[in-house]
Amino acid sequence: MKVLFGPVPSRRFGRSLGIDLFPSKTCTFDCLYCEVGSNPERTRRVRQTVPAEQVLAEISDYLSAHFRELPDCITFAGSGEPTLYRDIDRIIAGIHHMTTLPVVLLTNGSLLFRKNIRDRILAVDVLVPSLDAGSPEVFRRLNRPVSGITYDDLITGLMETRQVYRGRYILEVLLVDGFNTDSEHMKLLAEQIRRIDPDAVQVNTVFRPPADRSVHAADADTINRFVEMVGERAVPVQYYNRAGIVREIKGDLLEQVILKTVGIRPCTRIELEDSLGVSERAMDTAIRRLKERGRLREQVHAEEAFLCLPESEQNGDSPQG
Repeated sequence: MKVLFGPVPSRRFGRSLGIDLFPSKTCTFDCLYCEVGSNPERTRRVRQTVPAEQVLAEISDYLSAHFRELPDCITFAGSGEPTLYRDIDRIIAGIHHMTTLPVVLLTNGSLLFRKNIRDRILAVDVLVPSLDAGSPEVFRRLNRPVSGITYDDLITGLMETRQVYRGRYILEVLLVDGFNTDSEHMKLLAEQIRRIDPDAVQVNTVFRPPADRSVHAADADTINRFVEMVGERAVPVQYYNRAGIVREIKGDLLEQVILKTVGIRPCTRIELEDSLGVSERAMDTAIRRLKERGRLREQVHAEEAFLCLPESEQNGDSPQG
């Protein structure tokens, strides 16, 4: 199992080298908007899916091979909730021994109320937990947590982590039209954010094709109204674009990288070109070949075409090469 993907263009952190610690979707939530797909088998079980030594060796090999063009950060993300990986603290420490690149952790925050798990992630440079709901009802409807994790647990974990964490604490809020976008609920959500007191709040919405096709993005007016409610620390997430450096990656290797990247999350062609830095000709050839073999498909969401794996290869059967 290979754990690295990208670097991918992050609308929040620039070019991000991703660490995916799970071979298929493994999460405490089954969020309606999730870009990785549905997750009917939610779990709270913390485990080790791949040896920490293997993860660190892969990271070391990548940094050695790409020392002239390093990414902007290294990010725990991908198919699963990173705090479900038992030895995440060893990997964080190992990365810090190798490089000064900032380590970012994207988490749904659901397990931070457990001190033993919270302590494992305190060494990351940037912590980005999520909070999409201002009430238990919306939390259950939108995030659909595994049994045994409550809204009070989520809020407690976010507040207690804030008290002990010394890095940059960024709270992400994802607005979903009709679920958490009415004025009264946004006021409740803004109040919880004030209680948690993060360094910043990134206000996001449904950008890629969601697990539930009936879910839709919040409009710009709604996002701006919520930003005003939260105050100056809130920023709407913008699309990231980069004039990439053209590299000589092509043929089978390029196809493998494309499949790995879109297997983690659907991407537009522009995102792939920005992320991988390859020529238009090489990208055209790779995409055409993958479509002809039925390994890649397009899905239109919000009038934009995303490249995805075939549905038969999603949620566990995607290629790991």
